[in-house]
Amino acid sequence: MKETIKITLPISKEIETLTMDDRIIENLFFYKYHSSYLKKLQKTDIDHDDPHYISTYSSFIGEIYENIIYELLLKYAINNNIIEKFILKGPHQNSCQNQKNGLMMDLNDQIVYKAGYKDVTEFDAMFFTKGAVWFVESTIVKTTTSLRKRLKKKKALLEVIFPQLEIKALIILNKGALGTSVFPPYATVWLTKALDDDNLIKNLIYHLNTKTKKFTSYNHKKLCFAKDIKTREFKYFSTLSWILKTTRKDKKNILDFKFLTTKIILRYFEVFSKFYIGFITTETFIEILKYFNIVNISEDIKLNEIADDKIYVTIEKTKESFLIVYYLQIEYGRLKRLDIDDTNLNISNKDPKGFTAAEVRYIKYQLKPCYQLNLDQIKTIENKIETFSL
Repeated sequence: MKETIKITLPISKEIETLTMDDRIIENLFFYKYHSSYLKKLQKTDIDHDDPHYISTYSSFIGEIYENIIYELLLKYAINNNIIEKFILKGPHQNSCQNQKNGLMMDLNDQIVYKAGYKDVTEFDAMFFTKGAVWFVESTIVKTTTSLRKRLKKKKALLEVIFPQLEIKALIILNKGALGTSVFPPYATVWLTKALDDDNLIKNLIYHLNTKTKKFTSYNHKKLCFAKDIKTREFKYFSTLSWILKTTRKDKKNILDFKFLTTKIILRYFEVFSKFYIGFITTETFIEILKYFNIVNISEDIKLNEIADDKIYVTIEKTKESFLIVYYLQIEYGRLKRLDIDDTNLNISNKDPKGFTAAEVRYIKYQLKPCYQLNLDQIKTIENKIETFSL
């Protein structure tokens, strides 16, 4: 059993006020930024109060803020005796990796955990104290609801790959951010002033030239690379297959809900967001729509264009129970998510380069004929969900 360790990390005055010396300012020019689209927008006559411009500009400011925090946090870690290891990223590391699985520095110089060459999640920074691993989230957003949701996945993943360590989060926000008092107990929240250095911002947009700049690197025994950190092996897709097979062993109840509510599977729900529990044919799906009295469909789908005549059935965890969600692949087209909401069928597109697309490409070869579901079995699962409470 992990020992709960009480660790206090007070914010430094430099971080709270975003106080940067010349070395940090020059280092900022060696990071990668997504500024090309912002520069294009600024060459047009777009109103700077336009929501699209505000969103694009704020996203760029967020990149700068994250890099400033990282530079300040790097110095903080070197001078803080509580921090034992600090992972380097950005221009502070000399090699990136594109390995299939594991914790690494990706091609964008970010700390990521990959599975099947895809990013499971990204960390703004990561460091270790006695008996604990800390992940850092730094953002300028005012509303923190979505941020708090993202923490669950990051924490769950770290619990899987660092089973012997306590998982902690350091959240760094601008003063005035909402919801700072409702973060979970494992999170420490730091509040800083807003980034308002217009001259620095303009230079990072238009004068990102490192020829006249000197990069300051740090040599300290605490500093390390992500690829050198030992983690427990986590086989993302094999785990997905194992959960499918184990969940469907209960022939009487179709799904093993007892298994789905074990501690380890509830943790995996946070990592995967959904599990695949079988498939249905197009004919069965039409029967399901009739059974639920669906009268509104948000998008027309040609039934003869559904790849392999196969619709994937998944189960998601809600706050109090579970939810069935369907996915289908259009031949030579998009992957679609289908949600049944009362008498509505809501259809949305999934990113072809996202994790769900990769999961479907993998899971379709695991779905043997024995995993096919019919209308009665779907009804049995739905009825069980209606009476189930987590």
